[in-house]
Amino acid sequence: MRYPRHARIPPQAGSDLDLRGRRLLANLDSNLSQPQTAEQPTTTPRQISLPRGGSYDFLIGNLIDEPTLDRAELLALEWQVSVPRALAALGWVGEADYVRALADHLGVRPVGAGLSLHAVSEMPQSRLMAATVNGVPNLVADGFVLPPEALRVFVSDAAARGYGVLLATPAEVDSLRLGPSRAWRLDAAIHGLGSLDRHLSAAAPMATWQKLVLPLLAGLTLAAVAMAPAATIPVLLALLTVPFLCVALIRLAGWRELRRDTRAGPGLQPIAPRHGDDATLPIYSIMVPLHDEAEVLPRLMRALTTLDYPAARLDIVLVLEEADAKTRNAAVALDLPGNVRTIVVPAGGPQTKPKACNFALGLVHGEYVVVYDAEDRPEASQLRLALDRFADDDATLACVQARLNTYNADAGFLTRQFSIEYTVLFDAILPALERLGLPLPLGGTSNHFRVAALRAIGAWDPYNVTEDADLGIRLARRGFRTATIASTTWEEAPEELGNWWRQRTRWLKGWMQTYLVHMRRPWQLKRELGLKAFLGLQVLMGGILISVLGHPFIYVLVGYEAWSGHLMAAPETAGDVALLVFATVSLALGLISSMGVGMAAVVQRRRPWLAPWALAMPLYWLLISFAGYRALIQLVRQPFLWEKTRHGAATEDPSERHSGG
Repeated sequence: MRYPRHARIPPQAGSDLDLRGRRLLANLDSNLSQPQTAEQPTTTPRQISLPRGGSYDFLIGNLIDEPTLDRAELLALEWQVSVPRALAALGWVGEADYVRALADHLGVRPVGAGLSLHAVSEMPQSRLMAATVNGVPNLVADGFVLPPEALRVFVSDAAARGYGVLLATPAEVDSLRLGPSRAWRLDAAIHGLGSLDRHLSAAAPMATWQKLVLPLLAGLTLAAVAMAPAATIPVLLALLTVPFLCVALIRLAGWRELRRDTRAGPGLQPIAPRHGDDATLPIYSIMVPLHDEAEVLPRLMRALTTLDYPAARLDIVLVLEEADAKTRNAAVALDLPGNVRTIVVPAGGPQTKPKACNFALGLVHGEYVVVYDAEDRPEASQLRLALDRFADDDATLACVQARLNTYNADAGFLTRQFSIEYTVLFDAILPALERLGLPLPLGGTSNHFRVAALRAIGAWDPYNVTEDADLGIRLARRGFRTATIASTTWEEAPEELGNWWRQRTRWLKGWMQTYLVHMRRPWQLKRELGLKAFLGLQVLMGGILISVLGHPFIYVLVGYEAWSGHLMAAPETAGDVALLVFATVSLALGLISSMGVGMAAVVQRRRPWLAPWALAMPLYWLLISFAGYRALIQLVRQPFLWEKTRHGAATEDPSERHSGG
């Protein structure tokens, strides 16, 4: 059964537990809506002298010592969160350990005590779960929602009405809530975008007219070459160089953006964030979709602990696949702190990163969410900088894209070219597109979103294998905007040809999917984006795709002209002269601008040793073109195949990431 959007899991039919649960909590609403007096700072936290005899003394000697509790209470005041949330988020006391100690203190049982729960249902209005244990009705309460004294009152009221009380960890409550909703959440993750607008989903890769027109154009071109090569080839050569002119325009806009950046180098001297008051910071969710990433998981967790953000206000979600037992076992073995939880995506539908993100999005706790990959190393201030950027704008700013770069740039030819490419894209081109008011095809990671805006547009397309490029265009079509920030996330460039080949094939296939989807109804796209953004999309996505596929043919056509003896022959007509000049200038501008901007970008990044490698771009472009034709074949035969990029090959110490190699 498909539930309607925003549907909630109802209590079990015929049950009045939800009403009774609300009544039981009615006298505790003041505890929920206002922090406890002991947790309201009247002065700065460092000036407070906490009296002993507080409500959490039952932890002393059992799980922590007195100085640790004092420190946790001070941090809880500073962060404006409860003491147990601070303890769990810092990893000083495990969630399950706290709930067991609290249950023993209150004389009730924890859910994790080997109990068999039956008839479990959610009571969303009262923040409780209902369950029966050995035929006795029980209310399952989150042990972190109320302080111990308030929970003691709740337990007493429940007992007076014939109900037992079970205490659960937040993770256990999430698990109980997820159980009955897994089926419809999975259905929504797969079909949610299609139910909003099937024309914006890549579930059907091409529209009918595209299936007819594109092969027809290819056939007519081949026929013209075969029947009249002397007349057709010069025209075809000139047309194939048009995308190089588009590339030149994009690169020149990027070069101008580099000139505007007056800092010593993006990512080298991060801008200080303005959000300094921890008590006012919102809950920030971090989603990390993982598949076959057991080896890099410890390194990921070390990277996330370096973020400059209150641990108790972070909601870190590891999104795992049901079939990936190895990574799930690795997560369990890490003994994750209380601000880290796992969500297991059920099998079914396309096994893609966007499907996993869609499934998890409905379960995040934050007002903002950022997506990272397993190998990512974000700069410590990135979340605060993203909040600063959101605060500077209105609600139409839906996404903030951080800059990506690589920490293993000097591992080989591929990593050097990859690093130049990333530096140009994220330090120059995307900021230039933002300044020009054009849609941004997002990178695959370090995208910071307003959760409400993301949900409003149907989130990610689970059938698009380069989901964030598509998402950036859809945000623009729905009237939302994307900005960039000068904060870098460092990640691993593929070092092996096979790994790079698979990743680049997937990226190009996703760009093809994205362009075809949004060009299904060109008139509607133009109306929603406006003429300038519509033309910008043609230059950016259309130009780059044609240049990728057309690049080898330029060499083929030039070779044919040389073999036939026409290459050095003087043009016979003014039209031939015009075609020759146009083709030569377009090709030269594309090559020179790409190499020049590549050199300028890596020098500004303080990686001048990479600059000479920009001269090898034409060779790298040939590799990209071969991946492009592999992507084209996959688009026809296996449009939803997600070829996994293997991580963990790089061994460079992340602390040396700014050294330039």
